[in-house]
Amino acid sequence: MLRPVSPRPSAPRPALVRAGAVVLLTSVGLVGLSTTASADPQVTVTDDSGTSDGTVTAGSVVTVTGSGFQSVQGGAGGIYVVFGWVDDAEGGTWRPSNGGATGADYLYAPDTEDAENAGFQRFVAFPGSGTAAAANGGVIAEDGSWSTPLTVPAAQFDAMDRAGDAAPVDCTQVQCGVITFGAHGIKNATNETFTPLTFSDAAAEAAAAAAAEAEAAETAAAALEEQEAAAALAEEEADATTAPADAATTEAPTPAPADTDDDALLSPSARLALSIGGGVAALTVLVVLGIRKIRAREAAASQGDAADGTTDGTTDGTTDGTTDGTPGDGPSTAS
Repeated sequence: MLRPVSPRPSAPRPALVRAGAVVLLTSVGLVGLSTTASADPQVTVTDDSGTSDGTVTAGSVVTVTGSGFQSVQGGAGGIYVVFGWVDDAEGGTWRPSNGGATGADYLYAPDTEDAENAGFQRFVAFPGSGTAAAANGGVIAEDGSWSTPLTVPAAQFDAMDRAGDAAPVDCTQVQCGVITFGAHGIKNATNETFTPLTFSDAAAEAAAAAAAEAEAAETAAAALEEQEAAAALAEEEADATTAPADAATTEAPTPAPADTDDDALLSPSARLALSIGGGVAALTVLVVLGIRKIRAREAAASQGDAADGTTDGTTDGTTDGTTDGTPGDGPSTAS
């Protein structure tokens, strides 16, 4: 005898409704959070001719194209596309997801966040993002592709460090390129890339020439300032010493050296006059001396004649008188 099988009681209708609602919400949530990601995102940079040779020119506008990026439908933010430098490009320690910080581990040309900025920074938004209206670089498609123009800065530019101060970047000395990373502070390792680029030789030479010209101009300006200062100092010293120097010259003329020949100080006519005068004086002296000698001889001769006359008179008188009055040779009369 067959036993009757009782039918299984069905679940109350409200319970089924609640279960269906949960399944529906879960499905909607999964759709909203669906993402497209790639383990190996790619970035290509081309110039206005469509060439991608890894070189850029300062001031040019290039097209940056990405593929394999993670696209979050309705997610906040997106990616920033900038031109700059990263530390440890091979190791990847510059990446924000690895603890890297802007202004320290990577630097880029500064720009505003406005839609009409200088073009050094681009914001590429996630599709359906609430910030998509502020994006000036387009939207990341669901397949992870995107494309945006980017203006290349000069080979040397000033970035900003963590303190907001200028941080010079010289792309002729360090490796620069295009950097992508999560926008609005969101860290996303998949969307962090660095594509190295090199400035063309003409751009590098122009930058080096501009730097050399600026340095030369600065050096010339400094030299001119030094010359002007030295000239002003010399003028002040000259004004301070001119009056005393004139007074000293007037009161005490510089004497001639001791061994200076006096004749050298006379004109030829003066030297001739002195020569003639000296000759006349010498002749006068000779004449005077001659006259004196003549007079001396005459005086001597006169004295000689006088001496002869005295001798004759004395001799004659004495001899005659004595002879005449003196006794002859007989015996002496004295007793």
